[in-house]
Amino acid sequence: MTDSSLTPEPEPTPNESLANVQAESSQVQPQPQVTGTPLKSPPAITVRAPSAESLWAEIAIAINYLTRLNLKLNIDLKPRFIRKSMSWFPLVGAAIGIFGGCIDWIMTQIGLPGIITAAFAVISMLWATRALHEEEFASMANTYGKTFDKEQGIGWLKEERSVQYGTLAVILVIIMKIGAIASLSDNEVVFSALIASSSFSRALMVMMASWLRPIPGDPVADHFQTPPALRMIIALAIGAILTFLALGSFASYAIGAGAAAGLIVALLGANHLRGYNGPLMGTLQEIVEITILGVILAIQ
Repeated sequence: MTDSSLTPEPEPTPNESLANVQAESSQVQPQPQVTGTPLKSPPAITVRAPSAESLWAEIAIAINYLTRLNLKLNIDLKPRFIRKSMSWFPLVGAAIGIFGGCIDWIMTQIGLPGIITAAFAVISMLWATRALHEEEFASMANTYGKTFDKEQGIGWLKEERSVQYGTLAVILVIIMKIGAIASLSDNEVVFSALIASSSFSRALMVMMASWLRPIPGDPVADHFQTPPALRMIIALAIGAILTFLALGSFASYAIGAGAAAGLIVALLGANHLRGYNGPLMGTLQEIVEITILGVILAIQ
C-alpha cells in the first residue's frame, strides 16, 4: 500500500500561479503616505534687460562722474541707477584713452617731438576728467604723508609744509605718464596703451567698490554705495575685452600686472580704511594705469 504522504503534489498551472501572486499582493499592507510641507523648487533667477531709458541714465551718470561733461537726465536719479552705472566705467575709460590718443596723433602730425606730444596727451586727459583721480590720489598721499610725519616726529618745528605730499605725488605720476607715452614706439601703440590702461584701471575700481564696504561720510562712497555683483562682472568683462582688443596677445601681461597692483591698493583699503572712499578709488586708478603703461613699455 502506497504512503499518501510521499505522493508529490501536482504542480500548479500558469493560471493558478498568477492567481496566487495576485492574492499575495492584495494582502500587502499599503505604505503610509508621508505628510508634511512639500518641497519647494528653488526660485528662478531672471535677468531683465534694461530699458533704453534706464540704460542711457546709467551711462550718463558714469560719464558725468568720470568726465567734465554734464549730460542731462530726464528721469529721477534713483540710487539703483547710480549703483548700476559703475558697470560702464571701463567703457567711459576707453573713450578717455581714445581722446588722449587722438591728441597725441594730431600733435605728431604737426611734427612735434614725442615728449611734447605725450605731454599734450596727458594734459588733454587731465582736462577731460577734471583731474578727478589725480586729486583723489593727492588726497590719499596727503593723508598717509601726514601720518608718517606724526609717527616719525618730523613736525617738531611746528611749521606748515610749503609743498604737500599730494602735490609731489601728482607731479611724479604725471611725469611717469608722459615718460611712458613718449617712449612708446608709434601712435598705434599709444592708442592701444591708453585704451587698455584707461579702461581696465576703471574696471578694477568697480571690483574694489563691490568688494569693500563704502565708508560713511565720503561723498563718492555715499553716492555709489555697493554695485551689484552682476554689474561688477560686467565691468570686469568689458575692461578685459577692451584690453584684449587693444593689446592682443600681450593683454594677459597687462591684466595680470594691473590686477596685482589693484589688489595691493584694495588690501590697503581693507586693512587701514576698513572700506573704500574717493581717495582710495583714485589711488587704485592711478596705480593700475601706471602699471599697465609700464608693462606695455617693457614688452613693446
